[in-house]
Amino acid sequence: MKLWRVIAGVLAVGFVAAGVTPAWACACGGYLPDRESQARAYGENALVEHSGGTERITLSMAVRGASKKAAWIMPVPAAAKVDLGDEYLFSRLEQLIRPKRVVKKTYWPFRDLGIMGSGRGDSAGAPTADAGVNVKQQMLLGPFAVTRLGGSSGTAVTDWLRTNGYVVPDTLAANLTPYLTEKWEIVAVKLAPRSDGESLSGATPPLRLTFASDRIVYPMRLSKGATTTQTVTVYVAAEHRVDATKVPDAAVRPELLFAGRVDSDVVEQPADFLTAYTATYREPGRITDDFTFERAANDDAYQRITYVTENDGLWSTIAVLFGGLLLLGGGAAVLARVLAKRAAASR
Repeated sequence: MKLWRVIAGVLAVGFVAAGVTPAWACACGGYLPDRESQARAYGENALVEHSGGTERITLSMAVRGASKKAAWIMPVPAAAKVDLGDEYLFSRLEQLIRPKRVVKKTYWPFRDLGIMGSGRGDSAGAPTADAGVNVKQQMLLGPFAVTRLGGSSGTAVTDWLRTNGYVVPDTLAANLTPYLTEKWEIVAVKLAPRSDGESLSGATPPLRLTFASDRIVYPMRLSKGATTTQTVTVYVAAEHRVDATKVPDAAVRPELLFAGRVDSDVVEQPADFLTAYTATYREPGRITDDFTFERAANDDAYQRITYVTENDGLWSTIAVLFGGLLLLGGGAAVLARVLAKRAAASR
């Protein structure tokens, strides 16, 4: 995965800039572009770190196309500390989990004939009050304007979002309701260009949310409002290997990409066991749950393998062929002697 970039400056001070109507996206998959663009969020990468009752989610969304305005939200089960993550985080994570490369030798002229194998791979201000909404904190973080809020209902929260310049899909209030019933906090995020002509493309800079949690959870229920296929890759750093015990869509099982202890500054002790999963949701409307991860039965390591076929060259091919001919010639001589002895014995 190459490192995406944001072609945008810092946000204008304040949460409702004149003339700016952000697009909507939930940080867990769904995205609606602003009315002036065709940008779509098609995937996300998240590092979920859990240790000692504290969870930290670092998230970056991938955007195809360009948008001059964007926004999303992230529900979390407890009050969150929000800050910026390392912009190179997911680039380094991809390097950590990349498949092991195994070379298979082949010899011309047998290459690509199927005799020696195909060579194909196997395998994130001041509080205000509105009716039914508790605005806990507002802040500017690099290219982000962030609001932490709670609410009495999905309707109250979506009314607040509309009043404050967010474009809200009709399904959002209903999709927020389960989180608000469980007393989760909502983190709302905006991006905006510094000046006319600039836009957002590629991936958002990683945003990091830290909160108390006695379980490892990655929120996904809002993704059911997405209208296009969504792909999510979740890296879980914990003390042990984890299994996905609850999944967003029971019909879509996440693919295991990697499991193993990592000696890296990407994750910290004691959460040094990294388990990575990916899943693609072609029917986001079927999503009904969050990802929940629990300790696996063992800490067995897993790494994907990519087999690469390499030709060993003309001279080694000649040597192999010559050796084969000698072997065949010697075998033929031995066979001739055996047959001659049998013929003599039968006379």
